[in-house]
Amino acid sequence: MNFLGAAGLGLLLGVVTGLPLGVVNVAVVDASSAGHRRYATGLGLGCAIADTVHSLLAFVGVGRLVTERPDLVRILAIVGAIVIAGYAALAWPRYRGRTIDDPAAPPVAARSLSRAIPAGIALTLPNPGALTAWVAIAAALWPHAALGEAIGTALGVGIGSATWFALLAYLVSKLRANHPALKHLPVVALAVLIAIAIGGVARVL
Repeated sequence: MNFLGAAGLGLLLGVVTGLPLGVVNVAVVDASSAGHRRYATGLGLGCAIADTVHSLLAFVGVGRLVTERPDLVRILAIVGAIVIAGYAALAWPRYRGRTIDDPAAPPVAARSLSRAIPAGIALTLPNPGALTAWVAIAAALWPHAALGEAIGTALGVGIGSATWFALLAYLVSKLRANHPALKHLPVVALAVLIAIAIGGVARVL
């Protein structure tokens, strides 16, 4: 398969793997439902960067070496849980009951892409479950990809992942201001984040 073909495969994988419920999906819904679509999009971009790294490590064979070390997986899971719990704690007062035009909302800088992208990376990169999933995908689809093909696939994954999260942020932001879902989505989203953090640690202890 050539570079463009690999990138096309990665694009499809990036979109498909973004669909299931995950940390960043929940965070994007939380931020966007609170009126912070720009921040939500930035979270998705950060996740897409982390997905690019994970998939590249998986397709070049390095990811398998990481996931085969239980001690390292355990450390990553704990770090990831701390980051998720910290994000949930910070998001609770930031988003509750505020809209993008609310004078009590945080300043634009706090919702900027420059703040959101690192947050999206931090929510995803330490997650050993995400890396393990990409290792499994690489083993099943393309266990002996050449370096150029692995890079093309990883870039495609990043673009596909970013596209999905941007679309999710857009769709949630289009809910009318008085939509009943907006009263419950933020609380449910943050509760799910905490559950994911606890579950991630429980699986490796």
